Amino acid sequence: MISRLYKAVPEAADFINVELGDQEYISGLLEEAKKKVRKEFFPTRGYGRLSLSTAKSAISSFKKVCTDPVMIIDLQLYYVECGVEFTNTYGDINESFYSSMERMYWAVIETLNKSDDERLYQMFSERLKAVVDDSNGIGWGFYDGLCDSYYSLKWVGE
Repeated sequence: MISRLYKAVPEAADFINVELGDQEYISGLLEEAKKKVRKEFFPTRGYGRLSLSTAKSAISSFKKVCTDPVMIIDLQLYYVECGVEFTNTYGDINESFYSSMERMYWAVIETLNKSDDERLYQMFSERLKAVVDDSNGIGWGFYDGLCDSYYSLKWVGE
């Protein structure tokens, strides 16, 4: 029955491989999720569809099978990085776009603040700051919102 489930349901195969600790498989899932996120912002052909729900769905699906906080933070932060790159490339978007980016950035900040492991913060510190720096000058209070989140990190300024 497990063999049939493994073959018939891709999500079950993902879950089983992750549970068995197949790091190469898990890394492949992360890269696949990143490709799905990237495609919504910067497809290989044409302009991005900018379906944030599709990009967030890729993150949600990844979180269902992988509980590694490093990989989850990496993917969530990648989503925000793509969003900042998108608006810097194509110009001002809309409030709901920026709100989505801020919420995802805040989710990363919350995860880091709940952790007592400063090494986890150090792994992402440069990328976290780069997102804020790269958003400077973007409208809708986006930069200010990211700054507020960034400076709420318990390790910033210590």
